[in-house]
Amino acid sequence: MSESNLPMEVKTDDPQSQESVIPPAAALVSIDRVTKTFGSKVALKDVSFSVPPGQICGLLGPNGAGKTTLFRLLMGILKVTGGRLQVDGRDAFEERVEVKRLIGFLPDEPIFYSYLSGREILELSAAMHGLKPGETLERLAPVIAKLRLAEDIDNYAEDYSRGMKKKLGLLLAMLHQPKLLVLDEPTNGLDVESTHLFYDLIFETAAQGTTVLFSTHLMDHVTRLCSHAVIINEGKLAANGSLEELRAATGEAGLEEIFLKLTAREAQSEEPAPEASEAVSAGIKGPKLKRLSR
Repeated sequence: MSESNLPMEVKTDDPQSQESVIPPAAALVSIDRVTKTFGSKVALKDVSFSVPPGQICGLLGPNGAGKTTLFRLLMGILKVTGGRLQVDGRDAFEERVEVKRLIGFLPDEPIFYSYLSGREILELSAAMHGLKPGETLERLAPVIAKLRLAEDIDNYAEDYSRGMKKKLGLLLAMLHQPKLLVLDEPTNGLDVESTHLFYDLIFETAAQGTTVLFSTHLMDHVTRLCSHAVIINEGKLAANGSLEELRAATGEAGLEEIFLKLTAREAQSEEPAPEASEAVSAGIKGPKLKRLSR
């Protein structure tokens, strides 16, 4: 595959080279040169990629790369500083009420109302979506059983284990049959059996046309689940393409090696700064030393 034909860019700062390979009209998620700043801090810079309907796409990046910011932009919680972000042709911020109806979101740490059972939380959420709680629970019954949650669905959710809370959170994300599932570290807290049940459920959901975008630090999960991956590093798009295209472009066979190659950072020196060494040896307490001593 020649460089000019690669549908991905590796470590590029040129926004013109980050054009989406999927036409916006055919994409469920269209991110076009999106930039987000917080004061002088640049969280995302000229990020562009598209995700078509039914695709399972992994969003990868080191801590602080901008993944959470991107999810918040998708959910309409934040507004882009520059560029455009659309879900099913709707502006994620300006039309956020409509967009939120299209998205099911699973946070890394789901939090539920105290003294409500899992069933009551599902019924409440169904009613808030304008759905009939009884019919919704009946529709979800096979999924509840598949996730091994049927015996605990009437217990208080605050007493659930972390893994059980993740399962309930996934049910809430899927409850209104969204077009897009946004999952933040979805397998954290799940045991081996539950992780494989999650795999099966995501495959079934995508086969029905639902788009899945999820973040994880577990490369094995991306290899098993995803056809495509997006890698963000220091707020910029490092790579975007199918797993085969990523391997061809980087010359690496494993996704972990690809990730490390594209997100490599210079090693930080373990030696203290000369000024700090002199201050410590002389017994001088500068402003930073005072702050640490409190």
